[in-house]
Amino acid sequence: NNFLLSTSHTLDFVESQYNNTTPNHSKRIAFLSLKIGQKLNLNDKEMFDLCAYSLCHDIALNEAKIKNEEYSILSEIKIKDFPFLSNNNDVLKYQNENINGSGIFGLKDDDIPLFSKILNFSHTLDVNFDLSKKDIQNRKDIIAFVKSNTNTLFDKDIVNIFLDISTKLEFWIDIQNENDILQFIFNNLHDFTTALDFEEILNITQSFLDILEKDSKLISNCEKMCEFYEFEHKDKYTFLISASMSKIGKLLIPLNILQKEEELTKNEQEEIKAYPYYNKKILSNIMGFNDIALLSCKIQELLDANGYPYSLSAKDMSLKDRLIASVNIYTSLTQDNSYRKAYSKDEAIDIMLQMAKDKKLDISIVNDINKILVKD
Repeated sequence: NNFLLSTSHTLDFVESQYNNTTPNHSKRIAFLSLKIGQKLNLNDKEMFDLCAYSLCHDIALNEAKIKNEEYSILSEIKIKDFPFLSNNNDVLKYQNENINGSGIFGLKDDDIPLFSKILNFSHTLDVNFDLSKKDIQNRKDIIAFVKSNTNTLFDKDIVNIFLDISTKLEFWIDIQNENDILQFIFNNLHDFTTALDFEEILNITQSFLDILEKDSKLISNCEKMCEFYEFEHKDKYTFLISASMSKIGKLLIPLNILQKEEELTKNEQEEIKAYPYYNKKILSNIMGFNDIALLSCKIQELLDANGYPYSLSAKDMSLKDRLIASVNIYTSLTQDNSYRKAYSKDEAIDIMLQMAKDKKLDISIVNDINKILVKD
């Protein structure tokens, strides 16, 4: 949950561009869902998982674009390696089901998983009414909406719980404030922190790279280079996890810029250049991710100090810094993007050799990439 709390605002920003949701959307869903979970006497592990599902509920939205069967199935696929503690299956797959069978898959009543019912309730309220609003009329509208959709959209028991907790002023004050939400989460969730294997962490973080670059070969290219340089196990996986999280900052860049087919304006270029900085800002909040944060934020640096966002020079960049930047350039050149087709492998290397000649890239690393990723 520390990982998901640290990254939830990136998914929130994506969803805001599809559903006009406001900041802290996922945290509000977690808060309301956990309030309901308390009244349902969920055990510690179930509460822990309910919070996690809430924070990553729209992890597939940017890939699927619309909420349909593909979106629902993809949501479940993307979290298959997350270390949930309780036996609750298909929660995200069925999170858009309504009690009367009018949802995506047409499930009704008890055929819908309990967690899915809770998520659907919390999400529907925040999307339609924005639970962060402070005006009293909005509260009245929410309560009226909930009552009118009992046993149609929403489960009666969940409605009754909400009608109970919503009578208390503290509920409305807390859900409007991010700090109060976080305090509630930390005070009411049992600490199930556990050390995951590097491979398990990579399986989780890979899903965030897929959000923006689903078919990217960045991880596989990085893995081949790590093996060539004979990185030790820990160094190899720290490098791969860093690569998998090296684009997470892009989730805070507007989609109309990221997906623009025409040439970007100078202001738009400047906005995109901020994403490695966002990488560091996001990842620094995750326990144990300090080295990953420091490496992933250097993915756009160049040896001549003309990279971004820190304008580092050759003396400031380690082998790993140089390698991740070089592999990123090669991978980017050899895959399609919104404004051009992919270069061939040989064309990409020619471009990189010229960059090395111009003192932007390490020539030895470019030659190694040519040997391992192009000629092999």
